[in-house]
Amino acid sequence: MAAWSVNIVPGNKPGDPAEFISHNQPSAPAGTLYVDPGDVVSWNNTTRNNHHVSLLQDQPVVTPGHQTSAWLAPASGTVTYHCLIHQNETGTIVVS
Repeated sequence: MAAWSVNIVPGNKPGDPAEFISHNQPSAPAGTLYVDPGDVVSWNNTTRNNHHVSLLQDQPVVTPGHQTSAWLAPASGTVTYHCLIHQNETGTIVVS
């Protein structure tokens, strides 16, 4: 089991949506993380705004400078997630 972190980073320009950037997977497209079944993923908020990852609905909003609890990857498949506060902030986790 590996542990992965997705950084929530500010958009390129003021007013742009935040982006989800996979830590330790620099060649992955923005917003995409590749994991194995049973890996855990957490999100690290590096912006100045609150965010709420849709996969973590039972957890509180992640405030600036904080990290979410871990999410456990399912057996396989592609999982799409978004920010419940900012619907146009989206990402994908590919489990293989």
